[in-house]
Amino acid sequence: MGSAAVFADVRVCVVDDNRNFQNLFRTLLRGLGVRRVDLFGDPAEALSFVAATPVDITFVDLVMPDQNGIEWVRRARRAALLANPIMPIALVSGHVDRRVLTAAVHAGVDDILVKPLSPATLFRHIRRLLSHPIPYVRGSDGYFGPDMRLLRAKPKQVEEPVGAAAAASRTEPGPKTYARSLPGLHVERRHDPGYSSAQAFLD
Repeated sequence: MGSAAVFADVRVCVVDDNRNFQNLFRTLLRGLGVRRVDLFGDPAEALSFVAATPVDITFVDLVMPDQNGIEWVRRARRAALLANPIMPIALVSGHVDRRVLTAAVHAGVDDILVKPLSPATLFRHIRRLLSHPIPYVRGSDGYFGPDMRLLRAKPKQVEEPVGAAAAASRTEPGPKTYARSLPGLHVERRHDPGYSSAQAFLD
């Protein structure tokens, strides 16, 4: 069964202030068979939307002028009501380091994607988010999302630890993988030599 059939009924929300990336993301999603794609450049409007509309997955950009993606995730995970309380949220960014990864996990993300995105990478992440959800818990401060207590669990073995992967990415081509902080959460880092002005919108 192709991805078009698998993802035909999936509703995806994309929160990104850059219209070029919105259009690129929609093109990638539709290429995978996702037909219901809602795009938002205003984080507050997007939060109101997911509170009223059942969404299967939300992808939120890290860098936005009015509210960064981590702040958006934190608010969504502590919202009084979401139409789909177990909605997976994936942070999308061109810049991921240990500090961003830690803050994102504690805010309540289910996954992190690194720009630029490829159809194959996006397919893997969507399939994993839909078929292997992270256990959710409710906190005393209103938090409802991925169980952050799992941070204390020993992460599964991956290609390289965070520090080594970051160092190697500066000298060696190919995908790099950060150590998982939560089951199902792992970051694929692509090394692309050079950085042209045409790629600027990917930040």
